[in-house]
Amino acid sequence: MTESAVQEISRVSAQGSTPSSVQARAEAVEESAGESARSAPPAGPPQLAAEVACLPLEDLFGWIEERKKSAFLRWTHRDHAKSLYFHQGEVVFASSNQQVDRLGECLLRAGVINLDQLCEAQRCFSPPARLGKVLVERGFLTPRELWNGVKYQVEEIVRSLFAYPGGRVEVWEGEVQPDNVVRLSLPSRRLVTEGLQRREELHKFLDVLEDPDVRLSLVSDSDAEVAGSEQALVDAIAEQGSFPAVCARLGFDRESAARSVQLLRLVGAVKLVRTQDQNSFVNPSDLEDQESEQVRETVTRMTKLVSELAGPIARAEGPEGIRDRLQRILEEAAGRFPDLLSGACLDESASLDPEPLIERALRLPGDREDQVIAGLGELVAYLEFEVKNHPTLDDPDALLEALGHLRP
Repeated sequence: MTESAVQEISRVSAQGSTPSSVQARAEAVEESAGESARSAPPAGPPQLAAEVACLPLEDLFGWIEERKKSAFLRWTHRDHAKSLYFHQGEVVFASSNQQVDRLGECLLRAGVINLDQLCEAQRCFSPPARLGKVLVERGFLTPRELWNGVKYQVEEIVRSLFAYPGGRVEVWEGEVQPDNVVRLSLPSRRLVTEGLQRREELHKFLDVLEDPDVRLSLVSDSDAEVAGSEQALVDAIAEQGSFPAVCARLGFDRESAARSVQLLRLVGAVKLVRTQDQNSFVNPSDLEDQESEQVRETVTRMTKLVSELAGPIARAEGPEGIRDRLQRILEEAAGRFPDLLSGACLDESASLDPEPLIERALRLPGDREDQVIAGLGELVAYLEFEVKNHPTLDDPDALLEALGHLRP
């Protein structure tokens, strides 16, 4: 959880927000997040227009953040369109026209809901109803989890931009906000870092997909609901299983197609197999070893980051206070990530033992690394907030910057 999210939740709690009001706020965000038609740019020409190849997104985001710009950014690449809203340098909203960025798919990747729950919710709702409301009504999410979920969806849309090979960006400066949207506040720098990390992970997945001995295969008994570019991929895979051949047939770029394949694997519609002369399927071992190592590394780095952030506070005031405060945050996070954090305890120095968490993380369903980052990230965000606002710590920004290498 980001510092701004902690502040938002604290503000909502202070105002006496009920579960229904939290749900209403989440539904307001979800309604606009799922409708790209609402993301119309302001009237008049953009103040900036460029190809991403000439102006990398990380540079553009850095410029917006450094100058605390408020702006509307529209990004397009073929039939993909995504829109971002900035307020004083931070992302406050994002929308996308891609199925892979829809709320249900984002929640599935994060492990917040499972495939059976998503399929049941999809069967129970039809537009203009909202999927998030159905998930709450069916008891699959609490209103607070829906609120966190739609924030995660916005973050996912932003992070996904860095996985594309190109695109065109247009920027309109000034305060612009879609109707009926609760303003979020997501640090641009963090989203850039995470987006670049996602790009590296996607390229590793591409190495597997483009192995000449690997083929895509449809799961015969799958009842997954797919549409748009994902349905086009399914149809092409039915005729030709080579990933490069499928991309060539459809005219898809490698990165966009790989993201869709990730989604199709997650919903159980597609699997990877090895050619018969290899006499083996690409069961989880081909990808599992790589993914498991990444999960281990992420848990190790996140627990190290928690320890390094808590250390200066413990030295300044003694370890008891920060340990107690952080334990409460840990217990709250365990309510949202019970399979990872339930029963976890801090030691006397306010540190976490990574080994039990690694064992739990490796058994998580869905995107395990995302769940580790989200769960332990709540502790990190709280500690960063304390470091920045601690009365006896000098130059907290330098301390946080020095620990940047530990962020996954």
